[in-house]
Amino acid sequence: MKYVFNASPNYRDNVSTSRIMRDLTIGLLVVFIFGLVNQYMTYGMDNLIHSLILMIAALVTTLVTEGVWALVCKKPIGATLSHSYGWVTAIIFVLMLQSTATVYSVIVCSFLAILFGKLLFGGFGHNIFNPAAVARALVFASFASATAADVVSKATPVSTFANAGWVASSADSFNQFLTSFGGLFNFALGLYPGAIGETSFIVIALVGAVLAWRKVIDWRISLTYIVTLFVIATGLGIINGQPLTYGLYHVLTGGAIFGAVFMLTDPVTSPTSAAGRIFFAMGAAVLTLVIRVGASLPEGVLYSILLMNMVTPLIEKLFDGNQIDMKSKLVKYNAILAVCALVVMVVMSFMVTPAENVSYPTVVNLGASATNGDAIHVSAAGFSGEASPNAFDVVLDDETQTVVSVTFTTFNDTPGIGDQCNTPEFLDQFAGLGYDQIDDVEVISGATFTSNSVIDAVKQAIEGGNQ
Repeated sequence: MKYVFNASPNYRDNVSTSRIMRDLTIGLLVVFIFGLVNQYMTYGMDNLIHSLILMIAALVTTLVTEGVWALVCKKPIGATLSHSYGWVTAIIFVLMLQSTATVYSVIVCSFLAILFGKLLFGGFGHNIFNPAAVARALVFASFASATAADVVSKATPVSTFANAGWVASSADSFNQFLTSFGGLFNFALGLYPGAIGETSFIVIALVGAVLAWRKVIDWRISLTYIVTLFVIATGLGIINGQPLTYGLYHVLTGGAIFGAVFMLTDPVTSPTSAAGRIFFAMGAAVLTLVIRVGASLPEGVLYSILLMNMVTPLIEKLFDGNQIDMKSKLVKYNAILAVCALVVMVVMSFMVTPAENVSYPTVVNLGASATNGDAIHVSAAGFSGEASPNAFDVVLDDETQTVVSVTFTTFNDTPGIGDQCNTPEFLDQFAGLGYDQIDDVEVISGATFTSNSVIDAVKQAIEGGNQ
């Protein structure tokens, strides 16, 4: 008997895993460079340096963890590291963090995410969850209050709006909120407080376009996610009296474009079929809005990705088969999900409560002037923002320029929360302190903005007294 073998007419191209990871690494580094520039412009050189330290810590932890794992499993360390691409996970993880994260939290979460989110599943290509998303979720759950002592944090537009319930009381109120951060164009540029690499829609979209052209990512996932999020957010906004810019706000902030380009497109944790990927992206967009608005949380993108990672095997089974023969069936599945998304949008519109006041809680130096005899009257913004700052009378010792007493003259923050600072127990801490000692006063947990407004007001008073 004679056996004849012929090569199948398989499609071949030059796209390899190593080339994909190389291009992806270059794209991520471009975003990181922009992030460093934004950190410098928003916070200063200290935050730029701290961001670099966080990146080094994540990279070293990841490579050491994978190297030790290879040693324990008796595998060649060099080959394991070069084919595990752990540095990609480390870079993505750091780009999702604010520069106020501590080095300790980055090291711990990088180790746990690589070990439990990747290596224990079998390593690269076998993990169920996106390891970088696992690391970020660990930071959010276990190190939410971990901040570096030598860096200064500002409120982000996402955290500010999330605290207000994601819906403003009117179109004018929402537009004022956008203006306080520089408007939509500034959101598109990314020059506002936020995660190191998630702020600039334009930079990430351009990098994503190049990666899609290079066949590194599937553009259908990114585009479907962004369009779906925009449509349902816009519909929700219209029902609740928000302007059309409401949908754009959801797309431009909160890491939506970053998740769409660098995380949802992960070939290991996303479906393989084209129709399945569209279903996957639509589901993530719906969950993003549900988590954001329904739970008033800023991390809707992150958790939507992890949840959709869980159902990827189910989507694979649902869309398994000849894609041409199943065309009508696949269209029906995605149409059903689209209808469900619209239903969710309508239901959620009746569940949200518009916020009466949404403003950016920054510190406003209104200057210090001597009033009320020996007291210095000074104002500084707390949680209610620069439109309604808190006002204080600060009495100083003329000889030592230390604080004698601090009293509120006008309290404009949240009753029952911020007024924890308007007590003798908190205000008496300032007595006898000089300018360099004011920052040592412990803020009240849950009333951070109000606490900081008192601290900044006292520092202003001492500066004014020295003049």
